[in-house]
Amino acid sequence: MESKSGSGVIRRKAPSFRYYPYATGSRTGKEKMKKEVVQLGIEFSVCVVESMFLLSDDIRSMLLFCSTFRKRNRESLVVERLLRVIHYVYSKYIKPKKRVYKQDVGKNSFQWELIRTTWMDFTDGIIVLRRLVDLLGRKDASFDDRLLSSAIKQYKQQVLKKLEDKLRSAKDGVSSEVNGFARETIASDISYLWKSLFDEEAGEASATKVMETRIFRDLFQPLFDELTQSTSVVRDFRDVIQPVLGTSESHREIKSMYSPYILGRDFAKQELKEEVVQLGVELSVYVAQSMFLLCDDIRSVLLFCLKLWRDATQYQNRDSLVAERLLRVVHYVYLKDIKPKNGVFKNSGNNSVQWGLMRTTWTYFDDGIEDLDHLVSILRGDGELLLIGRELTDSIEEAMKKLEEKLRCVKGVAEANGFARETMESSFLDLWKSVFDKEAKEATETLKVIKNGILSDLFLPLLNEVAAP
Repeated sequence: MESKSGSGVIRRKAPSFRYYPYATGSRTGKEKMKKEVVQLGIEFSVCVVESMFLLSDDIRSMLLFCSTFRKRNRESLVVERLLRVIHYVYSKYIKPKKRVYKQDVGKNSFQWELIRTTWMDFTDGIIVLRRLVDLLGRKDASFDDRLLSSAIKQYKQQVLKKLEDKLRSAKDGVSSEVNGFARETIASDISYLWKSLFDEEAGEASATKVMETRIFRDLFQPLFDELTQSTSVVRDFRDVIQPVLGTSESHREIKSMYSPYILGRDFAKQELKEEVVQLGVELSVYVAQSMFLLCDDIRSVLLFCLKLWRDATQYQNRDSLVAERLLRVVHYVYLKDIKPKNGVFKNSGNNSVQWGLMRTTWTYFDDGIEDLDHLVSILRGDGELLLIGRELTDSIEEAMKKLEEKLRCVKGVAEANGFARETMESSFLDLWKSVFDKEAKEATETLKVIKNGILSDLFLPLLNEVAAP
């Protein structure tokens, strides 16, 4: 596994981000991610516009759909950009066609039923995009480029792809393309509205407020007129329009606001858990490679494995989940690949070149195991993610890098003895995926029995050697 660059997410400023660790990413990395977020905004806007075209046969349905974005995160730059996109598309493409304003018919159409299935996806898209903009837009915030890269990747998979798939499921004859939607043209037309997202002047409150008010009036005037027909009392436009927006069927059917997973409270912790699984697999691969390197002498293999076990449990809990998994890795490789080769059990004082090399790796194995065990203990806890989490992953990756450098020169020897990295990785993955599972008490006792059996099975030759007169 390549050592990934970058570290933790943001320095705590607002309570809503209190669960992220301190860390820093490079300035270059931050600028690159800003460009990626701008592109996400463009692609998300295209989905909004496609929905508008899908509903454009009924202006009222389309405006009710658009109004849902105004009700969310009113002070958000993301919503402000979306409103400008909506206004631009409505003014240029939809309003000139003089579509019908239907008060009762549109909400029962196939198009409306389809759009109803997208409410939560659009909600997720706005909230997560706002989180990304907030994190990258803070001047005093450091960030975890790995965490944000994962968030961007998941946004594409869990938000954009779901929206695109749903919108493209429209039946023949009612698709957005039939009503004039052209994806490439729209994306090109609205890109300029997003490219200034992180500009300092983009956040000028007074100018933004005036523009938003004008857009709001221009867009939702038909809804305003619908309501004022039944009252002679003149009120502020926002006060009048809110009952229409708030009591519309679209709003009643949208579930209460919630916090999406991406960049939510458990996101950083879950991402670290996934990194732990990969680090555990990587550490296991280096253990297996070392065993194959020494496999011409079974005694050397077992001494290596015994030292790993003793060092991993000497100063830590003997029930260490990391040590227990490495023991199972050692046992699996020994029984499946090493023992069947009938290697010689030599008591030659361990003077081989391979053994001399392995002696230089002890420190890195010990450091990696100790830090990985510490990190697993932290992540299995019920409390908030500790700031030390990212420091530990960096430390573990540094140990892995040192091991890779040490073993690189003898990689060919291990491979000649049967070592295959890809096979080993796939063999160990499920073992490490369960490291955060909560075991029942009965299962824990069973695992202890299994562990004791493995210890006896593995190290019996060494015990017999000591017991011999």
